[in-house]
Amino acid sequence: MPDEASHVLQWVREGERLFGQTLQALHRGREVELKVEALADENRRLQEDLGALREEVRRLRTERVEAAESLKAIAEHVTRLATVALQRLAKPIS
Repeated sequence: MPDEASHVLQWVREGERLFGQTLQALHRGREVELKVEALADENRRLQEDLGALREEVRRLRTERVEAAESLKAIAEHVTRLATVALQRLAKPIS
């Protein structure tokens, strides 16, 4: 009998230990779930930010092309004016 009582006591203690470990594992699992949710939210936010940045880069590239075309047109106009001015200066005065 004493041997059976010690086995039961050992079994109860082992059960308590395993129950405590199970509770700790469940708690850690919930912490991990919360971290995963937070990271998923952050990932969604970063994806939105990335999309906005890509759109801004596209817009800025378009503006850059438009600015380059405007500067080219201005440069061509200035070149024509300079050519006309040089031609007039090259003509002898009558």
